[in-house]
Amino acid sequence: MRLSLIALLFLFYSTSFGQIKQYQNLLDTALNGHGCLFVHSKPIKINSLELKEMWWYFENIKERSNQILDTVMFSQIIHNSKFADITLWTDKELPDVLLVNERSESVSKKYALKKLELADNKQIKYYAKLINKFNSTETNDRDLYYFSRPVFDNSKTFAIIQWDNGHSYLGGGGGIILYQLQSDNTWKEFGIINSWRY
Repeated sequence: MRLSLIALLFLFYSTSFGQIKQYQNLLDTALNGHGCLFVHSKPIKINSLELKEMWWYFENIKERSNQILDTVMFSQIIHNSKFADITLWTDKELPDVLLVNERSESVSKKYALKKLELADNKQIKYYAKLINKFNSTETNDRDLYYFSRPVFDNSKTFAIIQWDNGHSYLGGGGGIILYQLQSDNTWKEFGIINSWRY
């Protein structure tokens, strides 16, 4: 009895750890594709996906990736997007970016130094320059990125993440990107479901 309980606990923790690692890998993959440094701490809610547009998403992916995907997967993601998590991002989840709570707030160099573990003087000067530029830029013009939390299909082999970095003077853009889980438990960008420019 005791042995089977230990085996069950091991299975639970290894499965949980594997899922956490997969989730983190998906976040890292999504953010690395944008080369962003400043990210709003509040995830955006995906509200632009509509069931009536499913065939358009299907055709869009088919045209861009040259592959045909199951429409059931799209309908599951669209359904699940209505219940997406919008819990604030944590520094642990997004370790390589600087989280900003309000568009108007200034970013502290001390925060950046600690979070990004900057020790090299060249790196410190480089990031100090980026932070100074961000802090001195007019609030509405700041290049601030917003990301949704991932939304999965029911099998958890496909996921979407929406991003946006719109700012004033019709600058920036956004999109919804589809990712696929690989056999080595990493995630790979599969294609763009939808995109826009401001």
